[in-house]
Amino acid sequence: MSLLEHAAVEAAKKFAENEENRTDTRGVVKASKVFPVVSVFSVLMGIAMALLKLKQGGVMFYVLAAAFVLLGVFLLIYGHNFKIEYDRTGIAVYNFFGKPKQYELQDVQKIELKSDGYTVLTAKGKIRVEKDFFLGSDAFLAYLRDYMKEKKA
Repeated sequence: MSLLEHAAVEAAKKFAENEENRTDTRGVVKASKVFPVVSVFSVLMGIAMALLKLKQGGVMFYVLAAAFVLLGVFLLIYGHNFKIEYDRTGIAVYNFFGKPKQYELQDVQKIELKSDGYTVLTAKGKIRVEKDFFLGSDAFLAYLRDYMKEKKA
């Protein structure tokens, strides 16, 4: 083997190794812009309810107003923290508190399609994705389908 051929083989090995170790984020699924809009509306509604009923009293009305405010705060936190990141190394699902749960891409067993989204069944659990409430869900589904086709081949 000549020196030029040896260099070409070494370069190809290095390229394949770099390609295999690549961990750049391929895609992200995030919560829709509906979450902050609804959460702000809910908080404002709760505050307005409390202010309007301030003079007349009524404990149950204040409990309802507090429930609207809490709902809005929880929706805001969820919309901010929830996301799904996926690449060739696996899937990371960030929950309500922003804590990630890792899934191996090769552990994906099945994709169940529903009318409003889909569920990804893995060896470690389920990942539920709602089409209407998550941005990037279609690209994630296409990525998983392509991976499943490659896995079968």
